[in-house]
Amino acid sequence: MSATAPAPRVRSRSDVLTTGVAALVLFPGFAFSFVLSWLVGTARSDELLLAASVSLTLTNVVGNAIEANSVAEMGRLIGRGTPPGRTVLRSYARRILLFALACCVAVGAPLTVVYAFRRTDPLTFAALAGVMLLMALVGGVSSAFSGLNIAHGKVALPISLQSLRTLVPIVLVLAWPTAPLFVYAAGFVLGELARLAILYRSARRLPTSTEADPLPTRGLVWQSASALTAQSGPVTDRIFLARSPVGSLSAYEMADKLFFAASQVVNLGLVVRRLSRWARLPSYEPAAGRAMIRKDFAILFAVNVAVGLVGSGVCLLASTFDFLPRPWLQGLRWGAILFLSLPLSLCISCGGRMLIIARRQRLLVWFAATFAVLNALADWLFFVMLGPIGIPVATALVRLVSAVLYLVVVTRLLPSVIGSDLPPPDPDESAAAEAYVEAESTSGDRA
Repeated sequence: MSATAPAPRVRSRSDVLTTGVAALVLFPGFAFSFVLSWLVGTARSDELLLAASVSLTLTNVVGNAIEANSVAEMGRLIGRGTPPGRTVLRSYARRILLFALACCVAVGAPLTVVYAFRRTDPLTFAALAGVMLLMALVGGVSSAFSGLNIAHGKVALPISLQSLRTLVPIVLVLAWPTAPLFVYAAGFVLGELARLAILYRSARRLPTSTEADPLPTRGLVWQSASALTAQSGPVTDRIFLARSPVGSLSAYEMADKLFFAASQVVNLGLVVRRLSRWARLPSYEPAAGRAMIRKDFAILFAVNVAVGLVGSGVCLLASTFDFLPRPWLQGLRWGAILFLSLPLSLCISCGGRMLIIARRQRLLVWFAATFAVLNALADWLFFVMLGPIGIPVATALVRLVSAVLYLVVVTRLLPSVIGSDLPPPDPDESAAAEAYVEAESTSGDRA
C-alpha cells in the first residue's frame, strides 16, 4: 500500500487571507445587477438577469454538487497516497461534462421555456438563455478541476477565480453600455472558459499517480436532487410574503442577501480550507481523525457564533436609523434574526459535506425533503401567529431542527468513516503486542 499523503496544515494567517479573498470575490456578483440596471436600463437588465438566472440556478446546484463530489473522492485517493492521474481525470471530466449536459437539458431547457412564455419576444429570450446555459455547461467541468485543486490544499486560486464569472460581463457593461444583450451573455461564457483554462493549467502541475482508482460519480444525482429540493424553502417563503404588505418581499430579499454574504465569506474563507483534510478522513488513524474534526468544528463554530452575534447587533443598530427607507429598516430587523442562525447553517453545511465524504448522498435527499415540508408548516404557523416577521423566525427555527438532526446522524456515521481505508491490522503483530503486554504485566506482578 502507498504511503498516506500528509494532510495540509491550516494556519490562522491563511484563514485570514482566504477570508479576505472570499470577501473580494463576492463583490462583483453583488455589484453586477446594480451596475447593469444603472447603465443599460431596467427593461434590458431584467431580460438579461432573468436569462442568467436559469444558468446561475444550474451553476449553484449542479456546479456545487460536482465540486463537493470532486473534493471528497479525489481527497480520498490523495489520502491513500495515490492522487488521480491524467487518464483518470480525463475519464472523470468526460462523465462530468455529460452529467452537466443532461442537467442543462432536463432542468435548464424547461425553465427557459417557462420563462420565455412570459416575455414579449420569446424566441430572442430563449436564444439568450441558451447562450447563458453554456456557462453552466463549462462550469460543470470547471467545478471538477476546482475540486481537484481544493483536494490538494490549493484553495486560494479556485476561490479567487469565481469572480471571473461576473467580472468579464461587468467590464463589458462598463466599456459598451449599448451593446446587444448577447454580448454580455457571451461575457459570462468567456469568463467561465477563462476560469476553466486557469484551473486546468494549475491541475496539470499537481502530483499524479498511475495507481489511482476511477473516480465515482454515482452520488451526483442525489446531491443535485437534494439541492434542487432545498430551493423550495425560499420559494415557499416568497409565496407567503406575496400576500403581505408592500415592502415585505424587499425586506426579505435584503435580509437574505445580508445573511448569504456573511455565510459565503465564512464558508469560502474557513470551511473550504479544511475540506482537503476532511476528505482524507478514511486514511486517518481514528484517534487523530476525531481530534482533528473536534478542533476544526470548535474553531468554525466559535467564528460563526461571533460573526452571527456581531452581524445581528449591527443590523439592530442600523435599524434605528430613521432616515433609511422603511423596507430597509424592516429588512435589517429580519436580518438580525437570520444572523443568529449562522452557527446552525454551519452545522447543516458541514453535515452535508460529511455525508458526501461518507458516500451517503441519498440521505441528503431525505433531509432536504423533510426540511422542505417542515419549512412550509413553520411558515404557515408563524405567519399566522406573527405576521410577515414570522417568516424569518420560522427559517431560523427550521435551521435549528435541521442542525440537530445533521449532528445526530453525522456523529453516528463518522466513526465508520475515519480510518476505513487503512489496511487491517496484522494478526501476528497484534498477537505479539498482546503477548508482550501480558508478559510485562506478569513480570510486574512478580516484582
